[in-house]
Amino acid sequence: MLLAIDIGNSNTVVGAFDDGNLINHFRLASNHSFTVDECGFFVLGLLEKLDLKPAQVDRVIISSVVPRLTSVFHRMSGKYLEIEPLIVSCNIKLPIKIAYDDPSAVGADRIANAVAGFVKFGGPIIIVDYGTTTNFDVINDLGKYLGGAIAPGPETSAQELAARAARLFEVTVERPKSAVGRNTADSIKSGLFYGTIGQVDYIIKLIRDELGGDARVIATGGLADQFIEHSRYIESAHPTLTLEGLKIIADYQLDQ
Repeated sequence: MLLAIDIGNSNTVVGAFDDGNLINHFRLASNHSFTVDECGFFVLGLLEKLDLKPAQVDRVIISSVVPRLTSVFHRMSGKYLEIEPLIVSCNIKLPIKIAYDDPSAVGADRIANAVAGFVKFGGPIIIVDYGTTTNFDVINDLGKYLGGAIAPGPETSAQELAARAARLFEVTVERPKSAVGRNTADSIKSGLFYGTIGQVDYIIKLIRDELGGDARVIATGGLADQFIEHSRYIESAHPTLTLEGLKIIADYQLDQ
């Protein structure tokens, strides 16, 4: 059984794969002060919830954009599962080629998304990941990861707006009743919601134009479902795309 762990700035997602199938996955806040033992208790509790024993886990793969937590989960895997985990980076074998100016600067989550997007759908493809940041990852028809764009995520924008404007406050990112807000909360929601849609579609258009206009577009991330039905370009949402990419990467090591 493979345990796939995706550590983001805001959330950490853990998925268990058995015989190629995602049994279940769990999301928790990325507590940057987590200890090795706290991580261990969480993972053991997850396995117990799935009626699985630690000995049934024979592989662990980790993607992380939080260096401190990379080390914590790495040590947790050794202590509680007795497994040396595979850490995703540009330096391991991948089914795509990283054509970024500095391949080591590409986040592990972006690598996992790019792998899953290209292997599952082919290229050219644009992957939009709605998270702490809104990432746009671009892979061409030859399987080359070209790069993309990074923008503040809608929740990040909401937090910054509340922090920097004395009379404004943080709101839930959701579709407002109308584009014209009749109170401060709805006005902020309108700007965040429709502003995100406009931003994403405009960046997608620019990227598609650069690629020749025929790139497929898919989305992932915790907020994807809220936005894709309003996008002109996004075909579908795949909430577990990053985990699927981690599985593909882990399996790729066995096939080489």
